Amino acid sequence: MSFSQLSAAVVAAKTALAEHAIYRVVDSTAKLKVFVAHHVACVWDFMSLLKSLQSDLAPVRVPWFPPADPEAARLVNEIVLDEECDRLTHREGHASHFVWYTEAMVELGVDTGPVRRFLAALQRGADPVVAMRESGFPTASCVFTAATLAYLSEPLAVRAAVFMHGREDLVPRMFRPLVASLREKGIPCGRLAGYLDRHIEVDAAHGDNASALLERLYAAAPAERVRAETGALAALNARLKLWDAIVKACAEVD
Repeated sequence: MSFSQLSAAVVAAKTALAEHAIYRVVDSTAKLKVFVAHHVACVWDFMSLLKSLQSDLAPVRVPWFPPADPEAARLVNEIVLDEECDRLTHREGHASHFVWYTEAMVELGVDTGPVRRFLAALQRGADPVVAMRESGFPTASCVFTAATLAYLSEPLAVRAAVFMHGREDLVPRMFRPLVASLREKGIPCGRLAGYLDRHIEVDAAHGDNASALLERLYAAAPAERVRAETGALAALNARLKLWDAIVKACAEVD
């Protein structure tokens, strides 16, 4: 496909995700638990994708020397600041959004054993795809995360496109209908609602940062645009498959 055709397909995939049945299907605490148990993998691999961008654009080196593109370094560092050490709304202090999410899981009564086993395996140096599968994550989540991690070996522009289209620009579109549905149905989920609200708030700015970053990378390497948009479309389709799998898993709760 041409770049314009790919861009149109990306827009269509985002619309399909924003209008997905999942936000209507998650209509009880039991189904919300199913959703959260699957979705926590996305919260973790988001950070891995983000940190891969930071490692290229604002690398940690000692002795230090200035980043090659200070504007790009600032854009990615601002996102990392919020995602890795944000101020919490349900207790004092700061934490990553991943930790915030796991604390929301505890409040909901969702088993965090798979998460704890997974992190312990990573600390031992295990391969993350194998570790996630062996730690007890749902199969659909393992497939999604494996697809995300496969992008880490791709060129910077591809990773930035996946991050922009598949995460920062997409997340508010998905979380708004979800949090609205949870509140309409009166499902008690204070910490999770706080997490969703915070993402809706910060990802407006993060989306602007990610978009500006992607445009800088496209300007520097225009030949990468088609490959990058192809990757972004594949990432969106992977999310659609995950959402479909969660809907199917929720049907088994009834």
